[in-house]
Amino acid sequence: MKAKSRSVFFILILSLSFFFSACYKNNDPVIELNGTWYFSTTGINGKYTTFSLNDFDVIKNSLPERTGNIYLKTYFSIPVELKFRSLKCYLGNIKIASEFFLNGNYLGNSGFFPPKIFSIGGRSTVYDIPYPLCKTDSLNEIILQIYVEGEGCMGTNPFISTPNKVLFTQKNFDFYNSKLHLIFSWMMMIIGIMYIGVFYLRRMDKQYFSFAMMNIFSSLFMVSLCIGEYPLIYQNNFSYLLYQKLFRGVAAITSSYFAVSFIKDYLKHKESLSWKIFRSAFTIGPCFFILFSANMHDFFICLGVSYIAVAIQLVYACVVIILNLKKKAKKIIEMLIGFTPVLVSIIVSVILLYKGKNISIIIVMGWQLTIFIFLAMLIAFFVSQCNRVDFLNSNLEKLVQNRTEELSRANNSLEETNTHLKYEVERADKEIELASFVQQSFYNIKLPDFKNFEVAYYNKPMAGVSGDLYDFYFSKDTLEGFGLFDVSGHGISSGLVTMLVKNIINDEFYKGKKLAMNEVLYIINDRIITQKGNVENYLTGVLARIKGNDVEFVNAGHPNVIHYKSKENKLELIKRGSTNETGVIGIADFPVNFETVTVTAEKGDLFLLYTDGLVETMNRNREEFGLERLKRTFLKNSDLSIKEQIENIVDEAHTFANRAKITDDITLLIIKKK
Repeated sequence: MKAKSRSVFFILILSLSFFFSACYKNNDPVIELNGTWYFSTTGINGKYTTFSLNDFDVIKNSLPERTGNIYLKTYFSIPVELKFRSLKCYLGNIKIASEFFLNGNYLGNSGFFPPKIFSIGGRSTVYDIPYPLCKTDSLNEIILQIYVEGEGCMGTNPFISTPNKVLFTQKNFDFYNSKLHLIFSWMMMIIGIMYIGVFYLRRMDKQYFSFAMMNIFSSLFMVSLCIGEYPLIYQNNFSYLLYQKLFRGVAAITSSYFAVSFIKDYLKHKESLSWKIFRSAFTIGPCFFILFSANMHDFFICLGVSYIAVAIQLVYACVVIILNLKKKAKKIIEMLIGFTPVLVSIIVSVILLYKGKNISIIIVMGWQLTIFIFLAMLIAFFVSQCNRVDFLNSNLEKLVQNRTEELSRANNSLEETNTHLKYEVERADKEIELASFVQQSFYNIKLPDFKNFEVAYYNKPMAGVSGDLYDFYFSKDTLEGFGLFDVSGHGISSGLVTMLVKNIINDEFYKGKKLAMNEVLYIINDRIITQKGNVENYLTGVLARIKGNDVEFVNAGHPNVIHYKSKENKLELIKRGSTNETGVIGIADFPVNFETVTVTAEKGDLFLLYTDGLVETMNRNREEFGLERLKRTFLKNSDLSIKEQIENIVDEAHTFANRAKITDDITLLIIKKK
C-alpha cells in the first residue's frame, strides 16, 4: 500500500511540474516576423519575390531535384521598449542549414553547408542580434540563406524578443521536438536490450525477441528526429546521406518488419515459408535500394517506395489478426488495445497535417505509449509465468501426491473396467461360438452324388457367425436348384436372420415348383418381411431352379452369376434381366421387380456364384480384388476339378490381400453340368 501511495505521489508531482511549466508566461515585448517575406533562388543579391512562409515547400519543390539555396528576406523595426537592448531571433526548425544576415552583417549559421552537409535535426534555430548592429530609427533587414537537398523546412512563427523570451520558447520547442525523442529513443533501446536478455532465458517465447528488435530499430529510427542531441555525429564530418540511409531508411523499414513479426508471434500465428520469404524480400529489397541511392534526391524517392513495402507488411498483419479473430479473441483484444494509441495518433496527425500543421511528436508519443502497453502486457505475462513456477516449486510435492492419488484411482477404475470388459468379451466369444456351432449344424448338409450336376462350395465368416446363406434343393440324386444369399450386417444378428430365412426359402422353393421363379421370390420376400418383424437386416441373393438342361435364375440385387461355357472356353455374366429389375429382399414398402432369366447348360459348363465379400477384398494399398481378377482366375483354372477351382480362387484372394484384414463374409458356389 505504501509503494502504491509513493507512485501516485510521484505521478502527481510530475503532472504539476508540467502544468506549471506550461502556465508560465513571459510578458516581454515581441517583434513578430509573420509580415511580408521575400524569396530568391538566384543569389543573395538576386531578384526577390513576395511569398508566405507557409509556401516554403512550394519554393523547395521548384528547385532542380529539390536541391539548392533559398534566400529569404524580411524587414522589421524595433519598438521603443526594445531599443538599445541585446535581442535574439527565433526562427523555429530550419533544415538543412542556414546563414543569418542582419543589415548586411553575417551573424552566424546552423547546420552545415556543402560539401559536408548536415542538419541539427528537430531542434530550433536562434540567432543573437547585437543592438550596435540594429537601426533604431529605420527598418532593419534580415536575409536568411537556407540550403535544402531533398528535404528542407523553415519555421512558420519566427519572432524577435529578449533573450529570456526566446530561450524559453527555444527550450520548449527543443524539448518536445528533439530532447523528448532522445529520451524515448534511449528508453526503447534499454527495453530492447532488456528483452534480448529475457528471450535468452525463454527462447520458446519468440514474441520477446521480435519485441526487443522492434524497440531497438525504433530507437535507431528516433535518432533521425533528435540528431541535434548527438553533436559527436553532426559535428565530425559524418555523411548526412549515410546517416539518413541508416537511421531514417533502414531502421524504419526493419522496425516495421519486426513490428509485424511481433504481432504474429504474440498471436502464436504459424507463418508459412512462402510468407517468410515474401516478407524478408519486402524488407531486404527496399533496404538494398536505399543503401545504394546516390544522393538525397534518389534517397527520398527510394524511401517513398519503401513505405509502400511497409504498407504491404501492415496489410499482412491485418490478415493475421483477422485469421485469429475467432481462435484467439482475448489475444486480439489485447493487440487492439496495445495499438490503439498509435492508431489514434496517426489519425490526429493526418487531420493536423490537412490543416497545415505537422506535429511529429503526436505519432512518436502514440508509438511510445503502444510500446509501454505491450511492455506492461509482456511483464504481466512474464510475472504470471514466474508466479506459476514459484507456485509449482512450493507446491510440487503436494501436486505430485494429489496427481499420484488421482492416477491411482484412475488406474483402479481402469482395472475394474478392464476386468469387466474381459468378462463381457469372453461371454460374447462364447455366445458367438455357440451361435456358430448352431449355424454350422443347421448348414451341415450331406449332399448325394447328383447324376445331373456336380457341386462345391466354400464359406468363411468374417466373425464366428456368417451372414451368408447357401442351400441346395434336390430330390434323391437329382439336383433341382440352388441359392446363395447375403444378409446385411455382420455377427450374431445377421446369422440369426440366415437361419430364419433358410427355412422360408426352402419351404417356398418346393411349394412353388409350378410357379415362375420370380413369383416364388415375390412370395419369399413377403414372408420374410412378415416373419422378421422390426429386424432391420435385409438380404440380396440368387435363386436358381433346374429343369433338364435349362437353369432358371432370379437375381435380387446380388452380384451376377458367372457362366463358363466349356465348348467355347469363355465366360459370360448372367445378368439380372431387363433394366426394370429392381429391389432387394426383406424391406417393407420397398418396390421390387424380379425377373426370371433362363440359361441352357451343356456338358462341362460351370456356374460361379459368390458374395460381394470376395470381390471387395482389399490389400494394404486399399485396392479391391475385383470382378476382372476373379474372372481371370476362374477361367485360368476351369480345367481343374471344381473343388480345386474354389481352393485356387480363395488362395488367389488371400495372396492379393497380403494379410490385410478381411472385412466381410466370403462364400462361393460352383455348379458343374455333367
